[in-house]
Amino acid sequence: MTVRAFPRPGMYHLPFLDARSETPTAMTFRFGIEGRGFRYLPNQFVGLGLHGVEDPWGPVRRFSLSSSPTETDAIAITSKMTGSPYKEALKALAPGEFVEVRGPIGDFVLDEDRPAVMVAGGIGITPFRGMIRYAADSRLRHPIVLVYSARTPEEFAFRGELDRLAEDWRELRTHYTITRPAQSEAPWDGRIGRIDASLLREATAGLDAPVWYVCGLPRMVNDVGLRLVRELSVPVEDIKVERFMGY
Repeated sequence: MTVRAFPRPGMYHLPFLDARSETPTAMTFRFGIEGRGFRYLPNQFVGLGLHGVEDPWGPVRRFSLSSSPTETDAIAITSKMTGSPYKEALKALAPGEFVEVRGPIGDFVLDEDRPAVMVAGGIGITPFRGMIRYAADSRLRHPIVLVYSARTPEEFAFRGELDRLAEDWRELRTHYTITRPAQSEAPWDGRIGRIDASLLREATAGLDAPVWYVCGLPRMVNDVGLRLVRELSVPVEDIKVERFMGY
């Protein structure tokens, strides 16, 4: 991996810009960074502090950035809206209101010198949206394979954008699977079932020595990681993981 300097973390007061729904249960929130010197690698995370929030987990949460460094006007986070006091306060932010952002943090970042396989479960897609957007905008020459699992088709965040990127940038291939088709109101004629070794082999056929990135809830990340090592013989050093706690 090419050695790149990690930006120095800092404390920033950033204005809330806007929010939008990505799925029936997830939203994206954007915060302005123009002229504020905030830099990050694809795709680090931040701590987001909201004043006056009384939440059992406290007033600060860590979020992977779902934006790309090529989107220079704002950073974005995408979160499952659980109904917690913190998430309700996040949802109630007014445009122009300032929040505390600590970061950027983390080394779950894209290796620009090797092919990539990104395995996402549910809201674990968030860092991959930023990585893929960055790779497409930068026209990187190494292929990226996305394997994305959700409960229902409605829960695929960014699917329309990802499919458009795959059409425009031929290095990207996308594979989707759902686990609870009976709960869906939308038609689905794609793959059904959890991410298994068969799907991973099929999706990555012909890919030479990729880096594997796995992101989602701890159980999903642990399961996929074990499959990669035991069933696909992937070297441990070629696997990067990020676990979302889901609070």
